[in-house]
Amino acid sequence: MKVYTPEEFQYLHRETLSYEQEELNVRGFDEVCTYKSQWCEGRYQSIEELSSGIRFRLDEGQALLDYHTMIEHYDWNFLTAKFYLSGYHSVICPGINGVEPEYTEKKGYSYLLHLPHIEEIEQYWAGNYLQKLTLNIDLSYIANLARELDTAPKQLRNLVGNCTPQRFHFNVGHITQQMESIVQQIWYHPYQGNLAQIYLEAKVTELLVIQLSQLTESKPHTAKSTLNPKSIECVYQARAILASSLENPPSISELTKQVGLCDRTLRRGFRELFGKTVINYLTSLRMEQAERLLREGKFSISEVANSVGYSNLSYFATIFKHQFGITPRECLIGNLRKRHD
Repeated sequence: MKVYTPEEFQYLHRETLSYEQEELNVRGFDEVCTYKSQWCEGRYQSIEELSSGIRFRLDEGQALLDYHTMIEHYDWNFLTAKFYLSGYHSVICPGINGVEPEYTEKKGYSYLLHLPHIEEIEQYWAGNYLQKLTLNIDLSYIANLARELDTAPKQLRNLVGNCTPQRFHFNVGHITQQMESIVQQIWYHPYQGNLAQIYLEAKVTELLVIQLSQLTESKPHTAKSTLNPKSIECVYQARAILASSLENPPSISELTKQVGLCDRTLRRGFRELFGKTVINYLTSLRMEQAERLLREGKFSISEVANSVGYSNLSYFATIFKHQFGITPRECLIGNLRKRHD
């Protein structure tokens, strides 16, 4: 598959844009952008810099075609923290001491990394619905915390006062329920203006403190899979098939035949890569699609339920509330109100 430079992909993306809406200074975010092109669709919300020196961005969306891009990190002199609520992100990063040549960041985990002055290939797969929060933390902020990080890994402590700090990529561990709750609060907070800025700064700081505490309490580990690269590719293919057939998905036995994996490997692959069983992952995909459709406000609840394979509205409402904490009706009415405000 061709690997595009950022400039090449940006050109192809913009040439095929069917929708793009940019908003400034919304709910404390400097920029909110919703977009759709031939290649991908989604939404991001970003803040250029909080008073602490932390920049962050919320991303949600999916690739519509497979594509690979070459990313250069030449001016990348900060610590990055990532929190994945959904999806996965594959990277090829060969020849970097202490970093796996190929790794996958995935749902349910958080990561810390410092990878300046490198080139890497980022891989995006059609149908992969990604939802993540990324923090870019100025090293001066880490310097202020250095005295409190005596038990942290050596690489993190060496970020301060070292002309050539070692590069690293840590899988810190599972996102706890508390961490996920904070990310959701950041995503869906109700505040505006200065209050929003204060709230976001407090929540981002709280999240970082919890992650660093988690880092000091356990040995970081790299995200390895027991599957071979071919099997991983087949699991991604199975995930794409499910994502494209939410109304009438294939059975697990049919899915294994389509992608060429045995039942056991497919099930293990979903648990390793996505942190869920095949059925639970399909349910999450259905609910995420239903939530997006309800948020658009163009369809009734029954139409949305049928479009993702549910004929029993009561059961659909129960599953939806379990995942999002609100009923489909509350989601629909809430977003219709926002459209009329």
